[in-house]
Amino acid sequence: MSDQQATIGRDVELEISIAAPPEAVFEFLVDPDKMTRWMGTSARLDPRTDGEFWVKLGDDATAAGRYLEVDPPNRVVLSWGWEGSEQVPPGSTNVVIELAARDGGTTVRLVHSGLPPVEDDKHLEGWTYFLDRLGIAGAGGDPDAETPTEES
Repeated sequence: MSDQQATIGRDVELEISIAAPPEAVFEFLVDPDKMTRWMGTSARLDPRTDGEFWVKLGDDATAAGRYLEVDPPNRVVLSWGWEGSEQVPPGSTNVVIELAARDGGTTVRLVHSGLPPVEDDKHLEGWTYFLDRLGIAGAGGDPDAETPTEES
């Protein structure tokens, strides 16, 4: 499913490959029903410049920000943060997700910038988990039925 490469510093950078075209993968970044297949339990998404981005990940975690750029099916830029967080409040960091057609599928590159250094590892772990789920969902699978493996 995906080969992940990662670096951390003040930015978290990840890249995965998904066996689906960019047009199909893009929908998982802007459609609330598709978003919650790989990330969160509920979502309010308004995928236009300055539109709302809100995803409830659990009882005590809600990501919130705004869409800063929406370029179907190539790129989404979001402001990002966590409701109730002093370290990473809503809209305090940026997430850039770029999609490129490659080898009959899509390469997804995510860069999360502006994180405080103490948040790098947590966000790397979180994005790794969720991008694995995106890889499964984007390729037509059920992330809740499949467990990402090191070989995928």
